[in-house]
Amino acid sequence: MPVDRSLTGADLLLAAAAEVRSWEGEISEARGRQVRWVAGEYARALAHPDHPLDTDAEAGPLFRRQAVDAYLELAGRGLLRVRRAAAAASGDHSRQIRIEVLALLARAVGVYADLPPQPDPARKQPVPKRARSLLRSSLEEAADQAALPGQIRMLAVGAMVADSGARSGEACAWRIDDLAPSLEEVRTVRRPQGWGEAEAYVELAVLSGLSRAALRRWLTERHALMERVRGTTTALWVALHANHRGEHPVPPGTPLEPRGLYRAWTRAVEQTNQQMAGEPSWVPLPTRMEQLRRGVSPKASPAPREPDAERAIVLLDDVADYGRALAAARRSGESDTTEELEARLACRKALREAWAEGIEHTMQLSVLVEAGLTDTADLTAAGWEPSLLKAIDRAIGWGRPSKAKAV
Repeated sequence: MPVDRSLTGADLLLAAAAEVRSWEGEISEARGRQVRWVAGEYARALAHPDHPLDTDAEAGPLFRRQAVDAYLELAGRGLLRVRRAAAAASGDHSRQIRIEVLALLARAVGVYADLPPQPDPARKQPVPKRARSLLRSSLEEAADQAALPGQIRMLAVGAMVADSGARSGEACAWRIDDLAPSLEEVRTVRRPQGWGEAEAYVELAVLSGLSRAALRRWLTERHALMERVRGTTTALWVALHANHRGEHPVPPGTPLEPRGLYRAWTRAVEQTNQQMAGEPSWVPLPTRMEQLRRGVSPKASPAPREPDAERAIVLLDDVADYGRALAAARRSGESDTTEELEARLACRKALREAWAEGIEHTMQLSVLVEAGLTDTADLTAAGWEPSLLKAIDRAIGWGRPSKAKAV
């Protein structure tokens, strides 16, 4: 609903922030936090003696150039921070975010914003091919050595980011359903910096053998962890140990947020670099996840955000038909016949196309169960990775549809 223009100062800014954050489909969760941050910061600027306006400022003057410049100058000097222990000043990136958010707040209020031009982002040099090759070699070497759960998770994260070019927030958003049944691809919802939620798009990236091997190890470790805790989750990356968020305790198995994933990566990398130091071929892994994706050109293809209903029906019919053919071939009593191998390939292709459309794992598994593929061996023949099947079992709380039917 429109912002009440009779409001002034901090009340007006906070109302505008609430309006912007209500724009479902356009404002991401991260952008929503930025909106709340800037509105609060600007409200504090109005109480600062160096700002030309006061706490009763009306909408129009708030977004005029002189007032905006004064706010940005105070914020850039770090004079509007709530926590005094924080760094004294902020850089161009924070200034750019403030300008973007001010434009959104002015739009919510319905006034023109005379904003300064946004600073050009600093250019980041891509990682040379030789360095990327050494990075992948280090990941492979660590895979032969790592045994601690945190390092196993680190390897899976690193290999998948290096294959997909995913940002940390995008990688943190991966769910079990984002993994192809065979673990050969991953679905990523791309949210480039500064884009709204409505502008996000989906890509399917091919995963290397290293990523698939690391994923199998992590899914096995994740399953053992989840068996020791209550509750279920579909998040791919979960916490290994109990923690806290503010004053609230957080049990192990809780989905990691971007900041938690970043800290977990850094901690595991530092541990691995220390363990591997001195090895003849070892090149230290980067402690910043951003360095993994720079210069990466993933083998990717577009995919829909949501399945098309009519196409989903056709694809699931294909899964059912090829599932029945495979079940009949396996019941013949002779394994690895030409008929069975052809049925396996056809079923796997149908599963991949259904997954690429965005059809959930549980839906596909229900169809295969009805087709006669009821146990893990049957589903593995159809193209499912056993470690992923266990993760799906745990995610839905009591097992695959085949197990539910037996209750």
